Amino acid sequence: MYPSLMAKTMMSKEKNVETYVRSIAPGQRALVQTLRRLVKAKARHLVEVMKWGNVCWIGNGNVCLIHVEDDHLDFAFFMGTSLADPKGILVGNGQYLRMIKVRKASDIRPRDLAGLIASAVALDRKGRTTKSLRNRRQMRVASNCLFVVRRLTRSS
Repeated sequence: MYPSLMAKTMMSKEKNVETYVRSIAPGQRALVQTLRRLVKAKARHLVEVMKWGNVCWIGNGNVCLIHVEDDHLDFAFFMGTSLADPKGILVGNGQYLRMIKVRKASDIRPRDLAGLIASAVALDRKGRTTKSLRNRRQMRVASNCLFVVRRLTRSS
């Protein structure tokens, strides 16, 4: 990657996707463009925006993103832990996010990625977002606390 562009592309403050993509080093730019075309072909309704210095696609919630690093790209799914991954191509250990490390064009497996994109879009259409899962977990915790409080007050 061009040293002068490294900080700019890793966490860009750019607001325009096209301007940002033009600022990426040519080799990585080609990979980004391939991924963008794939998302547009498989999920035309998603809105492409710059968010957190990355190219993101949004439907009802955040669906996927491209994060540019020095030596690779991460093509990440916000609800990656909820996606079926029969080929085992997703990596990561966060609470929700899973990604594919893209170092060269052959790392982009259109058929496998198309299936993951379709699954991510299906989750998004059902309203399954990281925010909705956090809210459900908080409601479950609150419900469990209420149950314990009721039980304790009955036994006293």
